[in-house]
Amino acid sequence: MNTTANIFEQPITERPEIPARFGEDGGKFYYYYDQLADELDEDLTKRLKAQLDSLLIFAGLFAGVNSAFLALTLPMMTADPADDTNALLLQLVKGGNSTINSEGDLPSATFSPPAAIYPINMLFAVSLACALMSSFLAVLGQQWLVYYRKRSGGGADHQRKEQLRRQLGAQRWRLELVLDDILPALLQVGLAIFSISFILYLRTLSGSMSTVVSAIVGTALAVSVGAAVCATWDRMCPYQSPLSHLLCWTMDRMKPVAVAIVWLFVFVKAYLHETLSAPARRGVSSPQTEELHVDHWKISPLDRISRAKVARSERGDIE
Repeated sequence: MNTTANIFEQPITERPEIPARFGEDGGKFYYYYDQLADELDEDLTKRLKAQLDSLLIFAGLFAGVNSAFLALTLPMMTADPADDTNALLLQLVKGGNSTINSEGDLPSATFSPPAAIYPINMLFAVSLACALMSSFLAVLGQQWLVYYRKRSGGGADHQRKEQLRRQLGAQRWRLELVLDDILPALLQVGLAIFSISFILYLRTLSGSMSTVVSAIVGTALAVSVGAAVCATWDRMCPYQSPLSHLLCWTMDRMKPVAVAIVWLFVFVKAYLHETLSAPARRGVSSPQTEELHVDHWKISPLDRISRAKVARSERGDIE
């Protein structure tokens, strides 16, 4: 038994007949509209949810690694109480010499942290803040997607209007841009800051180790930037990233400015060429040629011909 839904699900192989009045097609228009709207919403939410899930996993691992390094470098900014204990024990072992007579003689009283440890801890802290903020916004984005797909009561017409309002609102407030570009970009910035701080920390331990890690990080950075440039140069390139989207947006905004600068350069060049070459074209004027500037309407045709012959002969003499 064929139902209306089974008839609608059959593929369209020929051009459908357009009804004379809207709504006289047996509900086919609304069926295909609802199917297309659900497909667009499902594709948007599934794609963004998968992006947010992977971002949350990576952000959690990254925050754990960053916290471990912070736990290692933060104590370097304060004095270690074990140094005082070791100094007192050493004094007892040596027979109670008077090298430590007061608290001012303890190692903690004269402690000063290394100068390089301040930027290292600051960069580690900023990197951890970026990871935590990206995780928080990713969780918030998943809540946004849940509310986006949430359906309220009402008839079919009310649900269609509600779906259209949600879709237009998502486009107006750039939901896809925020969840698909800004959040990954924030996490990538935090990863870049972490790499810089890690290289600085290794430099305090070993210069050769820091050089090797710097070469690896620089290669990865060059590959990512090169992929973004390729995606900017060729819009069909699959190496899309937030950086490539930013470069494309910048190029689209700067294209009219570049065209205006080129036209300004061409105009200035033509103006300078005309200004500098005008005296050479005019040449040296003589009293005979200056007489030719008389109004030709006030002289006879014979005088006009004779004056032209004189001018041609003078130009021949000059050449």
